This record gives sequence, C-alpha cells and structure tokens, in this order.
Amino acid sequence: MAKLYSAHKVLVEEVKRAFQAALEDMGLEHEVLVERAPGGRGDLTVNFYRILRDAREAVRAAAEAASRVRESLRFVGRIDVKGGFVNLYVDPGSYGPLVWRAVREMGRDYGYNPHPSPMRVLIEHTSANPVHPLHVGHLRNCVVGDALARLLRARGHRVETHFYVDDVGLQVAYAAYGYEKAGGLKRRMKPDHYVGLIYSMVYTIVNVQVLDERRKSVSSPEERAKIDRELADWLWTAKELMERDEELFTRISEAVKAEEDPVARICEINRAYERKEEWAVKLVREVTGLCVTGFKQTLDRLGIRFDHWDWESEVTVWNGLTDEVLRLLRMTGYVRAAEGALIFDAQSLAADERVREELRIPKSFAVMPLTLVRSDGTTLYATRDIAYSIWKFKRGVDKVINVIAVQQALEQVQVRLALYALGFSREARNLVHYSYEMVSLPGVRMSGRRGRYITADELIEEAVKRAGQELVKRGLELEAGREVAERVGVGAVKYAMLSVSPSKPLTFSWDRVLDFERNSGPFIQYAYVRARSILRRASGLKPVLREGVLGEEERRLLFLVGYFPELVAEAADKLKVEALPHYLNELALAFNKYYDEVPVIRAEPREKAEARLALVEMVALTLENGMRLMGVEPPHWM
Repeated sequence: MAKLYSAHKVLVEEVKRAFQAALEDMGLEHEVLVERAPGGRGDLTVNFYRILRDAREAVRAAAEAASRVRESLRFVGRIDVKGGFVNLYVDPGSYGPLVWRAVREMGRDYGYNPHPSPMRVLIEHTSANPVHPLHVGHLRNCVVGDALARLLRARGHRVETHFYVDDVGLQVAYAAYGYEKAGGLKRRMKPDHYVGLIYSMVYTIVNVQVLDERRKSVSSPEERAKIDRELADWLWTAKELMERDEELFTRISEAVKAEEDPVARICEINRAYERKEEWAVKLVREVTGLCVTGFKQTLDRLGIRFDHWDWESEVTVWNGLTDEVLRLLRMTGYVRAAEGALIFDAQSLAADERVREELRIPKSFAVMPLTLVRSDGTTLYATRDIAYSIWKFKRGVDKVINVIAVQQALEQVQVRLALYALGFSREARNLVHYSYEMVSLPGVRMSGRRGRYITADELIEEAVKRAGQELVKRGLELEAGREVAERVGVGAVKYAMLSVSPSKPLTFSWDRVLDFERNSGPFIQYAYVRARSILRRASGLKPVLREGVLGEEERRLLFLVGYFPELVAEAADKLKVEALPHYLNELALAFNKYYDEVPVIRAEPREKAEARLALVEMVALTLENGMRLMGVEPPHWM
C-alpha cells in the first residue's frame, strides 16, 4: 500500500467527486472548486457563485447539490448552505483516524507532499559582496532563501543551493587595496568584520582625497558649496571610523596619501584580477577568502548550508564565458558602442509586446539600456550575471530562482532579455527573480561604504541575549538554558524574517520578535514544548486514535493538522514562504485554546484520553516539522 501523504487531499477529492456527480445529475457541466472556508464558516467551502455566474441560480443549485451529497460524504459531518456557498465541517470521528494514519506513516517527514512533475531547481541566495560582514538585509535574504529551498525539497523537487561569491569588480578591488595598505596589521575580530572595516576606511579615505582634489579645480561657487557639503559628510564618516580603530585608520590613510593615484591603482587591481594575473589573484583571494570564512561562521550559527560556492571569477571570467557572451551579443543587433563603452539596448527588445508577454514583464515596467563594458574595458556585474545565468542552466536544471533585493529588478529583467536575445528563450522564461524588500531597524541608517550597518552577528547575539533574559524571567536557569536561549533567539529572528511577505518592507521590532504570547518564533516553540510536555507526562497512556472517538472539540485541530501537507504544497508551488509561519501561528493558537479548555490525560473514558493524546502527538510533530521547514530548531524545553 502506498504511503498516505495527505489526509486533506483524500478529503477534498471525496468532496469534489460528490459535488461533481451531483451537478451531473442536475444536468450541469461545471468544474467544482473546493477551498478552505474563511474563518468560522466551516472547514471547506464550495462556492456556487463561482460555478454559476447567475446569483439566483447559484443559490438554488447550492441547496440542491448539498442535499444530494449529504449521504455520500464519509469524512464530512455538518453541511451548512449560506446563499450560494456550501460550507462543510469535517467529521472528527471518521476524519481523525485518516489524519492519524498519514501522520504515523510519514513521521518526521510528515508534510512531504511530492509534486506530480518534480523539477531540478537551482536557488541562488545571500550572495553578499565579500567586502563586509552579512548585515540585516542579507539576513532576510539567506533566511528566505533557505526556507524556500526546504519547502521545494518537501515538494519533491531536486534542489541545489548556490552562494555567488562576487570577487570581481571595483568594490572588491577597494577592499584588496585597503588590505594591501594595512600591511598585515591584524585584529582580534571576525575576519569578515575586519575586512568590512578596512573596506569602509579605504573607501572613505580615497573619497575624501578625490573630493578634495575636485574642489581645487572647481571655480563655480555653487559647485564648490555642493562639494563642500559632500566632503563634510565624508570627513564625519572618517572621524567615526578613526574612533573605531585609530592605528588601522592612520596606517591606511598614510599609505593612500603616499600613493600617486590611488584610484588608478584600484582600477589596476580590478583589471589585473579579471586577467588572472598572479599577484592580483593572490591579493584578492586572500581578502575575499577572509570574508567568506566569516560568512560561513555566521551561516553555520543559523544552520544554513550551501551545496555550492560559486566564485564569479571562475564561473564567468577566467573560463572565457563572459567574453563569449559579449561576442554573441554583438551579433544580435541589440548592442552598440557609445563613448568607448558597450551598450545592450534592452529597451528595444522589450518594445516587442510578444517578448514582454513571454517573459512576463509588466507593460508599465520601464526597461533601460544596459552597459556591458566600461570605457576602460572592464565588464560590469550584470554582464557577468548573464554569463552566470547560462552557466547555471548548463548544470541541467529546469528552473533558476535568484533571491535578490527588489532594487535589482531592472538588472534582473535586463539579464533575462539578454538571454532571450542570445536564443536562450527557455532559460529566460525559467529564470525567476524572487525579490525581497529591505529590513529597517528604527533609528538606524545603513551604508556599507561608510561602515554603518547592523551586522547579522550583532542582531543574532542580541536576540539570543534577550531570549535568555526572557527565559530567566520565566524561571529558566540561564547556565543550564544556554542552548535553549540560542534556539529561541535564532528562531525568533528567522520567524520574524519569514512571517512578513518578502514583497513587503520589514520593520524589525524587538517587542514583536520576542513576543512569547502570539505570532512569533518563541510562541510557536512554546506551543511545541507544551505539547511534548503533555506526552512526557502521560505515563501509562498510549496514543491511539480509533474511529468515532473524537468529537467537535477536536475538529479544528484535526482539520489544521490534516491540512499541513497541502499548505506545504501550496507554499512551495506559489513560492510563498510567509504561508508557513502564518499556518504555524494558527495551529499554535488553536492548540493552546484546546489545551486550556479540554482535559487530555485525565479525559474519561480511557479511550478518549488516548485519542486526545494521539491528537497532541500529531500537533507536536506538525509544529516540529513546520519549524524545521523554516530552519528553526525546536527546543526540548522552555
């Protein structure tokens, strides 16, 4: 006998068959759609207004169909007809054993719900520039990307995760130049924090020097005043950075001042690295390697792993792929030279309505030309991203999902248009930009170049500290509960990052993130711990769920537990990671209400106590599996 993945699917198919047969008997040929009922209106609903556009006919047909199906529905108890809506309530006595069977058969895999046509999917996420530590924006990226990968795997897809190490470009050249000028001066800090400090210092010092030189050559009072304002701002940034490490700042500053043309040297590092010159490779790889080591330390604490670390230089530049892309793009008729630079006229291709429709580019989305090569001969990030996209699909994947900030929407469209121009139409259609909005912390303005950001490490550490303080208030011994505080703190941050749709900006508030009473990671974790505690205390009772034992008190919880595999399927198919925390919050609320109102271990007769214990076990396992799909580790106690 095949494993039962989803009791809910069996329920819905039964309802759909019954109503389809009823409609046929009524002489109506329409497709029946069975949906979750809105709150308080049953568990499932069949909307006859959607089936029959005529309102009066819908009301009549709903009443007649409901009367025809009553005797044929094994897993449905009560049926209510409200106008053109037929609302159905599951029968806990018959549906309970079906859910129990599915949960027992799947165990720790409960929720796994294989897609009828599984795909190979490549997800690229996080991919922070290796010039500073991961900050709160990257934190949202990696938490969302990791949860997305987990959901798609639970849907039966073969998923590989990639981190794109952007080791080519001027930002990296600045960091390498600063590292060179630091002259081996080391600091006792995480390596990515050290690189980030150097990068901010050298960018600020060079910028001050460039602005000062430009000021001397300007005669216009208005232009000079504008430069003065900008210079004052950067001098204030320099003061802040010097206060953080005066010795390091002074050493870099003096070395930059001694350089005849620091900007030229930075550009030289950039060009030499693209050409794979040995001295540049040694310098850049040392500084970026330090940063990547720091990234891995942060990600390890979050429990996030990558299948592949793709170095931009290796997969797009040194292998000649970017040069080949440029050669082929020149032959498309959409590339032109302008003032020494090479331009891709993406807007010309996007003017074709058929192309826009095929690539799902909204008519209102303004497409601009894309600079492929600078006048100095160096390529831009987007150019190399075209090559990287081709490289990804050459791995034999069906779909590529890039978890990238919404600010990169134009560039992602330009890349897809370039792929289309090159003849990679299938790849262009299956390259998905999974965008996310920024994270803001009240009172904090961030800038990587100025060294002003809240690092992911700082946020995680603060979350764990605050979680520990809250647990102590609740009677937990801090020394014994450090692992618990770690899981609760990290879980709180992850839940906060996932519970708001990625398409919406996220304001990070500690009051909400660590609210133990509702809609938070700790709230879900506490419900899980509470359920496990009941199971531990039920000595002598064995969880058993027989036909006809459970009643109306258990209906809502049974329906929610049975719905979990369908929730996983829907969240995976629609790429809606936020559906998972919303569901877990709903389940935790329902469980807490149930436990507060209904005795479990002391229920009479014993058969009912065992059945209710089985329900608690199902809730605990569903909460645990749901948390793991979010990358949240359930604590053993709280």
